[in-house]
Amino acid sequence: MTVPRAISNALRHGLAMDDHDFDLLYPASQRFRSWLHWTPVEVAQRACTLLAPVAGDRILDVGSGVGKPCLVGALITEARWFGIERDPRMVIAANEAAKRLGVDGRTSFRLGDMELLDWSRFDAFYLFNPFGEILYGNDADALERRVRYSTSIEIVQERLSAAKRGTRVVTYHGFGGDMPPELELVHREAKRDGDLCLWVHRGRRWRRKRAAS
Repeated sequence: MTVPRAISNALRHGLAMDDHDFDLLYPASQRFRSWLHWTPVEVAQRACTLLAPVAGDRILDVGSGVGKPCLVGALITEARWFGIERDPRMVIAANEAAKRLGVDGRTSFRLGDMELLDWSRFDAFYLFNPFGEILYGNDADALERRVRYSTSIEIVQERLSAAKRGTRVVTYHGFGGDMPPELELVHREAKRDGDLCLWVHRGRRWRRKRAAS
C-alpha cells in the first residue's frame, strides 16, 4: 500500500497515526520543521473536529506552512480547507501533498499576506502560534522583527473582532496576543505540550447586553 493511501485509510477510520509516517508526504528538506512548527496529527484530528462540525464550512489556517491540519481536515470532515502562507516552498509542498492524498478538490493553499485576504469568506480559523518564527528569523534586526510580530497579532485581532457571529476559532499554543472580547472561550483541553482552545464569536458586547435584557 502506498504512503498516501495508508494515511488516508487510517485517518478516515479514526485511527492514530505517527507523525513520522504522515510527514513522509513531504520533501525531506522540509521535515526538520515538524517537531517544533507543525501541528501533530493527534492535535490536528481533534482541532479539525472542533473547527468543522458542519459540512461545507470554509476553514482558514493562518500561517499554514505545509498544510498538515488542512490535509487532516479534508480527510476526516466535510469542510473545505484553506491555508495562507508566506513561504513559497511550503505552499508548493502543501499543494503537492494534497494531490498525493486526493484531497486537492477540498483544499487550497495560497502564497501571500494574510492582511490582503478577505477573512469574511471563512466560517472558522485555526491558529497555531503562527508568528513565532518572526522573532527568531535572521532577515531583519531585532526591533524590526518585533514590530512585524506585534503588527501581525494586531491584524489577527482586528479580523477576528470583525468576524461574523458564530465564527469558530481554534488556537494551539495561542497566537501571541489576547483574543478579542467578542470571542468566548467555550472549550479547552490539554494536547501534547499545549492547550487546544475553541473560541466562538458571540457578537459585540452591546449586542450581548441588549439580548440579555
